[in-house]
Order: sequence, then C-alpha cells, then structure tokens
Amino acid sequence: MADQEVDYSTLPITERVVHKIWKVRLAAYEEITKQFTTSGSENDPCFRPFLSDPTLYKKIVTDSNVAAQEAGIGSLVAFLQYGGTNACQRLRGTVVAPLAEKGLVSMRGGTKQKTVDALLYFIELDTPDPVVEEILPILSNKLPKLVAGTTMALREIIKAFGTKTVPPKSILKALPKLFAHSDKNVRAEATTLAIELYKWMGDPLKTILLTDLKPVQQKELEEAFEAVKGTTPQQERFLLSQQRAAASAAASSGPDAGDSAAPEAEEIDPMDLIEAVDVSGKIPGDFFERMASAKWKDRKEAVDDLLKVVSVAKIADADFGEVMRVLGKCVAKDANVAVVTTAANSIEALAKGLRTSCGRYRASVSSSLFERLKEKKQSVSEALSAALDALFEATSLSDFMEEILSFTKHKNPQVKQETAMFLVRCLRTVKIIPKTAEIKQLCDACTVLLADTAKPVRSAGAEAMGTIMKMIGERAMTPYISELDDIRKTMITEFYETATVVAKPEKVAAPPPPAPAAKTSSASSRSATARPRPSVAGVKRPTATPPSSGSHSTSSAPAASSSSSSGSRLAAPGSRTSRIGMSNGLRKKTEDSSATASPRTVSRAPAATSGTPPRGSRGLTGVSLSSSNSTSSHGGLSAADKLELIELRRAKEEWTSTNAALKQQVEILQADNAKLDRELKEAQASNSQLIEEHTRDLLSVQSKETQITRLRREADSAVAQVTKLQRELDRARAEAQLVGRPSSSHSNGAADHHDMKESSMSPYQARQSTTAFSEEEKENDFQRIQTPAAKRESMYSGGSHIPKQTSFSPVMSSNSDGADSGSSNAGTVESWKRAAEVTSQLKARIEAMKAKQLRR
Repeated sequence: MADQEVDYSTLPITERVVHKIWKVRLAAYEEITKQFTTSGSENDPCFRPFLSDPTLYKKIVTDSNVAAQEAGIGSLVAFLQYGGTNACQRLRGTVVAPLAEKGLVSMRGGTKQKTVDALLYFIELDTPDPVVEEILPILSNKLPKLVAGTTMALREIIKAFGTKTVPPKSILKALPKLFAHSDKNVRAEATTLAIELYKWMGDPLKTILLTDLKPVQQKELEEAFEAVKGTTPQQERFLLSQQRAAASAAASSGPDAGDSAAPEAEEIDPMDLIEAVDVSGKIPGDFFERMASAKWKDRKEAVDDLLKVVSVAKIADADFGEVMRVLGKCVAKDANVAVVTTAANSIEALAKGLRTSCGRYRASVSSSLFERLKEKKQSVSEALSAALDALFEATSLSDFMEEILSFTKHKNPQVKQETAMFLVRCLRTVKIIPKTAEIKQLCDACTVLLADTAKPVRSAGAEAMGTIMKMIGERAMTPYISELDDIRKTMITEFYETATVVAKPEKVAAPPPPAPAAKTSSASSRSATARPRPSVAGVKRPTATPPSSGSHSTSSAPAASSSSSSGSRLAAPGSRTSRIGMSNGLRKKTEDSSATASPRTVSRAPAATSGTPPRGSRGLTGVSLSSSNSTSSHGGLSAADKLELIELRRAKEEWTSTNAALKQQVEILQADNAKLDRELKEAQASNSQLIEEHTRDLLSVQSKETQITRLRREADSAVAQVTKLQRELDRARAEAQLVGRPSSSHSNGAADHHDMKESSMSPYQARQSTTAFSEEEKENDFQRIQTPAAKRESMYSGGSHIPKQTSFSPVMSSNSDGADSGSSNAGTVESWKRAAEVTSQLKARIEAMKAKQLRR
C-alpha cells in the first residue's frame, strides 16, 4: 500500500527513466514520447537531458521489461523524428549496437518493428555508412535468432533506401557466410536479402555472389532471381540531404515542377563492389616458353593455364602488355583452332577483368581478332566475337573506327559480315551518339556493303544502317540513303523498326551567362548621334582632324544626313563625309533622304539607327562596341579596342607558332614511333633467334650429359674388368711361385707388402703398380730358375755326387718317386713361359683399355 501512495511523477525525468520499478520507467517513456511529439523545435528543453547524456537511451533500449522496452524504443523513434540531425549524431555511436542486439531478437512484433524504424531514422537523418558498420559485426554473433533479425534489418534498409544510397559492398562480403550458416532461418533471411539486392543491382550480383555458393543454393537463387527479373524498385525513403536538394530543385523549377522533382543519387557501378584480384603473379613462369613451343599440346596447356588464372570477375591493374602481345600473335598465326579459341577466351577474360585498364592493350590484339574472323568454325567465330565485344566495353566506338572501316573492305566475305555484325552490337550498346563525321564514315562503309555480292554481307550492312537510323532519326539519315534504290531502303527500314539502341546525345555544357552591359555616361549617349560605328578590321581608315564641338548641329545637311545613314559614311580630310563600300541601292536611298530632310530634323535624329549598334552591345571579344568619351568623334577605334586588337593578333601569332611547334613535335614523335617499331621488330626477331639457339643448346647439353653418363658406366665396367684381370694375374703369379719353389720369407714379405700397397691404391695407381711389378717379376723369374741349381751345388759340395742335369729342378727334394729330373725341369720352364705370355697379354689389354678411355 505504501508503494501505491508514492507519487513518482515528482522525480526528475532522468531518474524515472532508470528507475528500478518498470512501471515508473514505462510511464516516463510514455511521457517523454508525448513531450517529443508536442515539442516546438529541435532546440526544445525536453531534448537536452538525452543529448547531454546519450547513455540514458542506451539503458532505455535495453530495458529488461518487454513492455517498457517497446515503449522506450518508441520514444527513441519520436526523439529522432523530432530531434533532427543533432539527435541522430549524438546518440548513434552509443545506441545503435545495443538497440539492434536487444530489439531485433524481441518476441514482440511491435518492438522489432520500432527497432527497424529507429535504424531507418538514424540513416535518414545523416548517412547510412556508420549505421551499417555498427550492424554488420552482429552477423558474426553465435545466436541464430539475432543473426536472422539483423539480416532482416539490412533487407529493410536496402528496400527503403536502395543500393544507390546505401553502398552494398560490405553487405555483399557478408552474404556468403550467411548462406553457409547452420540455421535455416538465417539462410532464409539471407535469400530474401539477396533477392532485394538483385532488384537493385541486376545480373552483376550473380557474378559477385553465386560463385561462392553451393550448386543447390545457386539453382534456388537463379529461380528466385528469374521471378523478380525486370522489376524496377523505387526508393521509399530519402536522406535528409536528398530531401533538401529536392526541395531546392522544386523551388528553382517553379510550383508546377515541384511534385515531379525527385532526388537522384549517383549511379553506382556494381563491378566497383568487387574486390580486385592480383593475377599477374599467378601466371606460370614458363608460359612464354610453352607458347613458343612447336608442339600444339604445349601451347594448348599454356593458354588453358592462363585462362584459369585470369577467369576472375575483377583483375587488379598490372602490366599485361607482353601477355596480350603473345595472345594476339597466337590468334593471328596459330594453326590449331583449339589454341586460338582458348586464346580468344583469355583475351575476353582479361578485358572483362581489367575493364577500362585494358584499353591500352587493344591495339595489340584487335587486328588479329578481326583478321581471324575468317574461320568458318562457329565455336572459333563466337569466341573471337566475344573477345571483341569485351574489348569494346573497355574502350569506345571511336577506338575501333579504324579497324571497322578497314575490315569492312576485306577481301573475305565472312570477315566483312562479322565486322558489320560487330558494328551492330556496338551501336546497340553505345551510350553516346557518335559524332557526325563518324556517322558519315560508318554510313559510307555500310553503303558499300549493301552492294556486295554476298547476301549475308548485304544483310549485315542493312542492319547496321537501320541501327544508325534508329539512333539519329529518319530525318538525319535521309542524306545517306536518298540515293539508294527502293529494295535497299526497304531492307534498312525493316531493320530500323526492330532495332534497339540506348545511345543519347552528348550533353553540351551550358554557355556562361552574358556579362552585364557596360554603363556609359550621359555625355557619351548624347554624342552617340554623331559617332559612327567602328570600321571593320582590315579596312584602312583615313585620318581626320577632330571636328569642332558643334559639328553635330545644323551647319551642314549632308553631314547630318551622313550621321543618320546607319554609319556607312566616314569622315575624310577634304570633305565632311565619304562613302566606302556602299551598294547602289543604299547609296540612292541615302541621297533621297538627305535631299528631303532638313538639317535641323536630321541633326535631332535618334542615335540608335539601323546601322549604329545599341548601347551596351558587345562584339565577338565581349568588349562593348559603344564608344566611350575617349573615342574620337571621327569614328576611329578606341584605345581599348586597339589594345584588344593588338592582343588578339599577338595571341593569333602565338597560337600559330605553337601549332607549328606541335606539328613538328608530332612529326618527331611519329618518326620516333616508327624507329621504335623497327627496333621492336628487330628485338622480337632477335629474341626468337635467341630462343631457338637456347633450345638447341639445351638439346646439345642433354646429349652431352647422356654421353658422359654412358662413358662413366663404361669406365666403371672397365675398372671392374681390370680388377678382375688383376686378380687373375695375382692368382697366376701365385701358382707360378708354387710351381717354381717354396717362397722364402723375404719373397713372401715382399708379396704381402705389395698386396697391401695395391689395396691402398686407387684403381689407376694399382694398374700402374701392377704393370711395373709384372715386369720386375718377369725379370726375376728366370733368376729363380737358375738360383736353385747353384744352391744345390753348394749344398752337396761335401762329397755326394748329384748329376748336373738334375740341378735345374726346383722340386728335386720333394720327388719321392724318383721322377726324371730333366722332364721336371722342362715342365717348369714351360710353366714360366706361359706365365710370361699371360702377363704380356694382360699388359697389352690394360694399355689398350687405357688408350680407349683417354680417347673418350
């Protein structure tokens, strides 16, 4: 009961909006909403507490009570609606993010709708970029309901303001992530957002979005896009700046045009929303080598790899001059149509990706594409035409004028037909009507096509003429078709009725407003009756003495008559008047008027006669033609006019000299260009020769490496064979020693030392050592044959008699069976002879192998 008796309305509004009792907050929200609605201006005191402390509204929009929250967000809408731009800018950075996070997930439909209305007001009162930047991070939230609500709010923003006012670049980046979300409601909201974007952006959205989606999603979006294709959305809400611009335009156009005036935003190219990809570093390093290969499969693989690299929506600008030159050469000279088709596709992809940056490479490929249009295979012709169309989109019709006029005179009928069809496609898509001189050149070329012997060529020429007529109109086309026969006129008219063009006349800048007329004094106006108009430049004016102050009075009737005869008479020293360049009729009329009019009447004639320029009139230079007080009364040029004439002559001389200098520079540049072209051709020829030489060198090196590998294998085999023969020699030597006599300790030690020495040597050193050792052994073998006999003689010198012929047997003491000593000695000698022969044969074979290896 105590709480019900407390009157909270006496508390300050800043305390009630943050009160702990939700009913008190609800009443406070309703009260401030009423105050905002009934406020007199943006500077009303009811706005001040919330402008000075924006965190109050942060607490209001995040109220824990759903009813109070809805009322609080409604008060925010009223605050923005009546508080103006200042209210928007003060609260935007503090309130937008909490408002979206708490309001877009509410179960109450009113709260969600008021949240969207508040966001739209935040955009309308200033600019959309800060609001969108505050909302986009919420799309990464883990709560699917909040992500779906934020996507819905973005769709409502695009629907209300359009992509011309709200740049969709940052939204497009977030769309693939929304389509990959696990929650179906998020994906559904992403689909509706994509459809709304497609209404504003059209087909370019497919290029941006569909490549990152799954095939099923691509199919669904394609069907949804087809359902809304052709609809033209209208901007429902306008920024405050746009509203003011529309109001000022309506005020300047008058009350009748006020309703029709609507703010127009600057057109946004959807391709500007795509991130450029740097593909220059992804081109294969051996691309140019493979393109120069003699095998068509290598060239096909090279252009296939290039096409995969450059097939992106937007390419970062880099130096593709060499790549385009190679592709142009391939299109012009390659004999394989598959390689030509892929090269044309690569040119198309580069032109579409680089867009206007590809214009500087057009000249290196356009002529090759036109020349190759003679191919009869439809797939090749379509690829070449698509490449030409992509190049035209990157340049203009004026850039292709030379090629079009040249190839419409080609000797091949198919080239002429395809060139004319390319011209038709250009005329259908060009946005500005070509110049009159270009129209005449095109019409002359098409007129020649109308007389061609091939029917497709005549039809293409007539279609081009009909498209031109649709562009410039029937009346402007009359001089170009007036001399044609009725049959050709009928063909042109048929194509004219079905042609579609979008070209408009080039906008001409409005001329500057005329300068205000120079004011003259009353004395000048009074003396204007006696002052003739200045003489035309180039007519020599005779000098005259200045007349007296009463020269305009009634002293002479001819003089007065001269002053009223449209300034055709000039003062001369010998007479009051003189006639210069007057026709016979005008002279007669002047004489009649001077004979009938009295001097007094003529002297009082008005100054502004038919021949005298009115006051304030200006000549071609903008200088007033009415004379000032300083002008002489005899009609000479004023000082200012003389100075101006001198300045004009000086400017003309400067322009003439500058023009001559420019012509000289152009001639020099043309000569330099021709020289550079020759040097380029020489460099290209030299480069081709160097490439061929390099290829031959590579083949030669590979052949040498193969020979070296084979020789190394043969050398290893020879070394193995030598080692085998050495082992056989050692075995034969050992057998020979066993047959001759038991080896002494000295000989055994020497042999062991020799074997150890050979084992530590290299194969070549071992062969040399073996050769030397074999010669030494050969000499020592005969000594060993004689040495045992001498030893035996000294051994048995004590009295035992042994036949002398038995002293030659080295194994006499071991023959227990008493074999014949002569036969044993003969066998030993034969064994040593065979050993010597084997040794000599081995030595000869080793020398032959060494000589063979050295020759290799």
